Amino acid sequence: MINVIHKSRLMEVKMHGGNRIGSGRKKNASHLRREIVTIRLPKWMIMQLKNEGEIGCVIEYELIKAKFIVRPSDYKS
Repeated sequence: MINVIHKSRLMEVKMHGGNRIGSGRKKNASHLRREIVTIRLPKWMIMQLKNEGEIGCVIEYELIKAKFIVRPSDYKS
């Protein structure tokens, strides 16, 4: 929505909301996007993972800590 305000002879244009060039969060590279993966875990393990935080982030952190996987160089945490 554009509001036009007349002040003396000058016209000031203010934008409120809507799409603007350069606004919004930039998209991640395709290899950094998260995908949904379904796995079966015992209930006790799920409860412990939920207590630690977001399950996906906990698993990712632990795999990196155990040197099972290596983060890409352009990964931003």
